[in-house]
Amino acid sequence: MPVTNNQTLGRGRLYFDKFTTGTQVGTGERYFGNTTEVSLTSESSNLDHYSSDAGVKTKDKSVQLELNRSATFITDNISPENLALFFLGAESAVTQTLLTTQTETFTAVKKGYFYQIGKTTNRPQGLGGLTNVVVSGPSGTPVYTAGTDYVVNLDTGHLEILEAGTIANAANVEVDYDIRAATFSRIITASEGTIEGALRYISDNPEGDNFSFFWPDVKITPNGDFALKGDDWQTIPFNVEILKKNDATEACYITGRPVYS
Repeated sequence: MPVTNNQTLGRGRLYFDKFTTGTQVGTGERYFGNTTEVSLTSESSNLDHYSSDAGVKTKDKSVQLELNRSATFITDNISPENLALFFLGAESAVTQTLLTTQTETFTAVKKGYFYQIGKTTNRPQGLGGLTNVVVSGPSGTPVYTAGTDYVVNLDTGHLEILEAGTIANAANVEVDYDIRAATFSRIITASEGTIEGALRYISDNPEGDNFSFFWPDVKITPNGDFALKGDDWQTIPFNVEILKKNDATEACYITGRPVYS
C-alpha cells in the first residue's frame, strides 16, 4: 500500500496528576503551563552471545536485559506549583492575620546594611505585609526619620539603615510595626522527596497528525539550572523517569485522534 508521509511540527500541552503521598492515587491533572520543550528517550541494554567455533566470532544471539524510558521537559510558567516541583517541596497558601503593636530590637546595626523584620525560629524568612513602621532608639527615643535615616520595604519587611542617616554604627534600634491581614503563597523545600504521579501530553500540532501520550506512573525530578536573573525568560527544567505501574498496566499509551463514521 502507498506510504503517506506525516511530517510533524510538534506542539502540545503537558498535564501532571500528582499521587497522594505514599499512594498511587491521583489528585487530578494539573496543566503545567507553557512548555518550551518536551522530549522522550528510550534506551535498551542487551546481553550478546557470539559463536567462537571457527574464524571470526559471530553474534548468534542477543537478549534484551533492560529497557529504560525517560523524558525531559522545560516550562517557562514560573508558578508556585512548578517551583515546588523543582525544589521537591510543597506549596501552600498562607493566611496572615492582622496584628498590631509589634516590637523588635536589632542590636549593633551598621550603616548601609539590611535587616529582616519578623524573623523567628519557625519563620526564618521573616515577615512581610507591614504597616505603621516606626524605627527609634531603645525605649522609643530618638525617633528616626523614614527616608532619611532608614528605608523599609513594607511588602517584604526588609529594613535598610541609610549611610547618610543619623543612626550610628553599632547602635541598637527598636522597630515598632503592625502586621496587615494578607494571604500569600509559600513553598517549603525538601518536604516531599520523591514526587510521583501520572503524566499526560496532548498534542496540538500545526502540521502533522495529533496523538495523546499517557504515562500512568512517573517520577519527576529537577534537571539543571533555574536562572533567577538573566536576559532571557526564566525556565524550569525537569527529568521524568517513566515506570511500569503494575503488571496489568503498560508504561506508556499513545492514542490517535478518533475518526468518526
